[in-house]
Amino acid sequence: MENKNKNKKEIKLLHYFSAFFLVLMITGFVTWFTPVIPPLVEQAFSLIHIVAGSGLAPVFFYYSYVHFKRTLGFRRFLSVIFGVVVFATVVLLITTGAVLSYTGVHKQSITFFDFHIYAAFTSVFFLIVHVFYHFISFPKRRLFNTPTRFLTVSSRINRPLGFGVVGIIIGTFILLVINPSPIEDNSLSSLHDNYAYDYGENPFSPSLIETATGTFINSNDILDSKHCITCHKGIGEQWLASTHRHAADDPTYIRNVNLLEKSKGISATRYCEGCHAPSALLTGNLTPGGQHGGVKGTAMNDEGLSCMSCHGIHELTGSQGVASYSFRARTPYLFEEGDSWLYQKMHRQVLKLKPSLHKKELLPPVQKTSEYCGTCHTQFMDKSMNNWGWVKMQDDLLAWASSKFNAPKDPRFSHPERKNCQDCHMPLIEADDISANKQGKVKSHYFVGSNVALAKHFGNDELYKQTKRFLQQDKMSITIEPPEDNIAKQNTLFVSANIRSQQKYPIALYRNNTKKIRLLVTNQGVGHDFPGGTIDLNEAWIEFKVFDGRQKLILANGELQDDGSVDANAVVYKEVAIDRFGKAVWRHDLFNMVGRSYINVIPAGSTDIIEYELNVPDWATSPITISATLKFRKFNQRYFNWVIKNQAINENPVIDIARDSIVVPLRKSPSTTSVP
Repeated sequence: MENKNKNKKEIKLLHYFSAFFLVLMITGFVTWFTPVIPPLVEQAFSLIHIVAGSGLAPVFFYYSYVHFKRTLGFRRFLSVIFGVVVFATVVLLITTGAVLSYTGVHKQSITFFDFHIYAAFTSVFFLIVHVFYHFISFPKRRLFNTPTRFLTVSSRINRPLGFGVVGIIIGTFILLVINPSPIEDNSLSSLHDNYAYDYGENPFSPSLIETATGTFINSNDILDSKHCITCHKGIGEQWLASTHRHAADDPTYIRNVNLLEKSKGISATRYCEGCHAPSALLTGNLTPGGQHGGVKGTAMNDEGLSCMSCHGIHELTGSQGVASYSFRARTPYLFEEGDSWLYQKMHRQVLKLKPSLHKKELLPPVQKTSEYCGTCHTQFMDKSMNNWGWVKMQDDLLAWASSKFNAPKDPRFSHPERKNCQDCHMPLIEADDISANKQGKVKSHYFVGSNVALAKHFGNDELYKQTKRFLQQDKMSITIEPPEDNIAKQNTLFVSANIRSQQKYPIALYRNNTKKIRLLVTNQGVGHDFPGGTIDLNEAWIEFKVFDGRQKLILANGELQDDGSVDANAVVYKEVAIDRFGKAVWRHDLFNMVGRSYINVIPAGSTDIIEYELNVPDWATSPITISATLKFRKFNQRYFNWVIKNQAINENPVIDIARDSIVVPLRKSPSTTSVP
């Protein structure tokens, strides 16, 4: 009687184990083998999978204890071996499942995921083998000798299978029913009803941005980046310090967008906001009565280029720039719209377990191209804005496309491998982030470039150091050609031809003598023109100095003046835009720009040759030290002074990008001699 009760207990445990195991098999294998399953159903299956795994673990271990205790004395070697293998693989299955439930399925946990899949297939296979061998090795009179016994065996299979299928159906139905519906954002409905279509039928013109639906979007579809940072902590910390995050609360942008609104109305700010604050543009804020991204205290101003501003781009509509892309809101995950702690907990759990949809929608292949960056880092102005005509502005994409970095395996260049914008501006760096690779690295979301002023203004020392280091990576070089001693080369003595062919001329300068010093400035590593970006604001120049042996200054060119401006005679790399009257457009009020009166940049792989005339005085002492430094600052002084009148910007740092110096001996000019 006691053995009979024990057998009933074991059979009952077996039913529970079978039911949980079947639920795990169905929810696991269906989502793994069926990519076309509806996303919400797939996510519901993942939660049911965890619940079933949590229920399976205690039942399995208790059943294994009871089963092993009862069958320990059986002398069926193969059956025992198969049973031990099943036990080991299910333990591995439970262990890896528990780890994945905690960490999520990402690159760093891919080994656990692989073991989990292998353990699932192996456990199912050996479980079937174990049961089948048990039946065929059992005395026939105990198995199929009567219809009653056959029905009993069938019920042991059908009952848990039925419970499992019904449990999945009911569980999925409940999860989908309690999933909160998206909340409609009606806060801007009055603005949309009276929206000003000042630039045509497209509500986002003169920006070229589009949406997948052709209409405005809800603010939740593009804002609320803190929701992303709850999982992506490492990337979030980088983004919070980046120029992308500060694209709207940058003091210089605030000054300019306010000037544009004052001059042409808030509808005109759509031209800028497609790249600086897409959330303001796409939600329909940029119409009379609304607010642009430059307004302090608004979510658009605080987030600038939010996470979804970039990751919501799913298609490029052209290469013209000015936000030439299409935005698509991502598909909501299960329980994403719920406010309660439990809802958010389940939402994050689903997102960790089923990130495939998240990756597919937010990391499309187009985001790995330079053309993706060019949607905003390319710019033009047309008649709708300047009341004149089409004019080209910054175009880092075209400069890159024409560079050596877009010409793979070209033997003429020292960098034959192709490099995109992301390779330089988003290098792999270490970060504590769920999306990090096996080495613990992510693509940098500091988006390091040349804006040292912004990093200094917002007090981010790490970004400032990275930006300074980025500018000083030998991407630009200066070489001073040593002045040849032409006088010393004139000699009445015989010199053999083989010595003359070496042409290793002596180097020297002479007092009371004038010499041209040649300087080579090479863009050897920048993937586009130097300088790039807003070259009407950027200012790069050469500081050239010559000292004698007592450190007395002989020549200086390119020094900063007392008012902060650069020496008027300096070699400067920048652009001077002009309006229709030929006056300089120096406040970055590009809606007045119709052309340019001056532009000086160095294309990628090119060299600028500069000559300085050096008059060596008779009081100079030997040796002569010649130095040249390539300097850079984000804003020219005139523009900087205009900005700080209304905006508290802290500093406009000057960075030494490259330098070179040589020491040349100084000699007396020899007296003139006649050749006999």
